[in-house]
Amino acid sequence: MIANTIVFDLDGTLIDTAPDLYATVRWLLRHEGRADISYARVKDLIGDGAGPMIQGSFRDTGDLPEGAAYDRLMHLFLEHYRAHLADRSEPFPGAIAAVLRWKARGARVAICTNKRFDFTDRMLDLLGLRHHFDAVAGSDTFAFRKPDGRHLLETIRAAGGVAERAIMVGDSATDVGAARNAGVPVVAVSFGYGRGSAHDLGADAVIDHFDQLDAAIARIT
Repeated sequence: MIANTIVFDLDGTLIDTAPDLYATVRWLLRHEGRADISYARVKDLIGDGAGPMIQGSFRDTGDLPEGAAYDRLMHLFLEHYRAHLADRSEPFPGAIAAVLRWKARGARVAICTNKRFDFTDRMLDLLGLRHHFDAVAGSDTFAFRKPDGRHLLETIRAAGGVAERAIMVGDSATDVGAARNAGVPVVAVSFGYGRGSAHDLGADAVIDHFDQLDAAIARIT
């Protein structure tokens, strides 16, 4: 198989977004009179959207408000993060070069993320990267999200590709699960935010740098 569609996760795979997410979590905790939380802990909470970051950080520092109080926290988090989406976030080394290599070969390139679409689209625009991607699907683009395989399959279709000639690249069990549920081969990156070792995720290949992506795809397709 020659891959004609490469679908990337965003946070922890293409873009190192942890610095801005961590700054927002810390701001919210301070705003609510809570203790600080470690950078490593926040990285563990990234991947499934804002909810798990708020839930994990507030449970770690006391109790988790419910109902309207929780909704208020979510609103504060999203409004602050919206204003600081790309203060310190940047592509991982070699990420955009890999995207451009595959595009030069005629491949479709897409993003499938559990970050909200408006945040994803805005971040890519701020970083000057949006035009590189044939499709971008966020957590709210469809009525389902990773690890549901339909999230990945619909992203492939939106990019103009077919699942039989597609590859997923991600950093977490959520990404590997989506790929498995979609019947698509998957490459895991070792430098992302997934809990534990990338080698334990069950991906078809693991890379330590995007310079290794082409060889990894060649091995598994």
